[in-house]
Amino acid sequence: MKRLLIRLLVVFVPGTAWSFGDLRTLDPEDRRGEWSFGFAYILENSIYAGDERDSTDLVPVFTYSGEQFFLDSTDFGWHAIDNQNWQLDVFASYFTQGYNDHSFFSETGGVRPPNDALKGMERKNTVEGGLELTRKTDFGRFGLQLRQDMHGVHDGGEVRGRWAKVVRGSNWQLEPWVEYSWLSADKADYYFGVRDEEASDSRPSYLADSGSSWAVGLAGRYSLWKHHQINANLSYRAYAGDMVDSPIVANDSGTSFQVGYHYEFGGEKIPAHDDGFNFVTNNARPSSVRLAYGCTTETKFVEIMQGDINCADLDTHLATAFVSRQLTESMLTLPIEGWLQLGLGRRFQNDVQSDFWEGVFAFKALFRQFPWSDSVETRVGFSNGLSYAGRVPALEIDKAERKNRRQSHLLHYLEFSVDVSVGDIVSADSLRDLFAGFYVHHRSGIFASSNYYKNVDGGSNVNILYLEWEF
Repeated sequence: MKRLLIRLLVVFVPGTAWSFGDLRTLDPEDRRGEWSFGFAYILENSIYAGDERDSTDLVPVFTYSGEQFFLDSTDFGWHAIDNQNWQLDVFASYFTQGYNDHSFFSETGGVRPPNDALKGMERKNTVEGGLELTRKTDFGRFGLQLRQDMHGVHDGGEVRGRWAKVVRGSNWQLEPWVEYSWLSADKADYYFGVRDEEASDSRPSYLADSGSSWAVGLAGRYSLWKHHQINANLSYRAYAGDMVDSPIVANDSGTSFQVGYHYEFGGEKIPAHDDGFNFVTNNARPSSVRLAYGCTTETKFVEIMQGDINCADLDTHLATAFVSRQLTESMLTLPIEGWLQLGLGRRFQNDVQSDFWEGVFAFKALFRQFPWSDSVETRVGFSNGLSYAGRVPALEIDKAERKNRRQSHLLHYLEFSVDVSVGDIVSADSLRDLFAGFYVHHRSGIFASSNYYKNVDGGSNVNILYLEWEF
């Protein structure tokens, strides 16, 4: 369970050759304490042989810009030092340069053909941790970053030096940037080398030494109107050293274009006490705790919402505990509340495999102003986020094998919920903030459209009954 919590934390924090850090969603000087959620679309030239056409990817975007902590999709960190001249960040980053036989083939659902240069090779994404020291000047921000594999995937490290300067307008920003990276031999060989057992007549074994790359780019951010943010980035990256001589590399450079949208919740910061607002310790907005239990099902998410509720023959189950806090009372100028959710679940696998833990991070839209809510308060919710499972659930393994597709511990999370006030049903004032209801716990790979989720095509659903106390 401890390992699951560490992985879940860092996976919300920068296979192909791009990194989420290039997307640059956040203003580096933003400390407003705002949460946001959205998506980014990425178009790039792969440097690997076997797929020289343009590749695309769809990735989720999660951000938080606090005075002490920050979250920028794959980067999560702490501002250990942050003043007018210096900034020292301690961070964890999800490095997404992995690839497999399904990478780049999400549109067709196929696999690499037998003559593809990467056929039969798999390299994993990983979690890296490190430090970044930044010097703030009138000429821009000069940073030095050290990072090391924390997950035992490539066991290597990387050093990055970067410069960037933000030019600001009334509702827009432009940020030119330059970066130089040095990769250790372990990291370079893992992603660009060829093992002896992977060698063939057309793909000799190859041991890569340390290498480097440099990149230049221009990022832009634009506020369409309140809460709605657009960001884009155009970049060029060139590689040097043993990496470009690898038999699985076709190009020594590539370009990338990324465009994203994220919705900023922007709720009023209301402290519970006289001291300054703190999202966790001094926040007057309501919170909730939810306990739930249910069974897995092979029924599709949309069909469940239409009333087709049943349990799968595998007879596996899920118990969950969620804590949530309200971010705003209104979204899109409508009476729809925004909530942040953190969940921990236990998957019971009925001896198909060992039981395991699952963690969830999500944003929830909640509506409760129905015409009858004065009599019986009713809530309907929809959540979007991430789910990390300690093992791949048995039902997902079964589906993947039937489709000859990949599996992933990390998948996209969706939830649909509906509940009513227990106090209103039994006419007890003391129970009016206790809600009983049903929700669908959904994991999927967004129709195999995302390398972030290993191009998984499919997922699983769980039908769950719950009690939730709002306070």
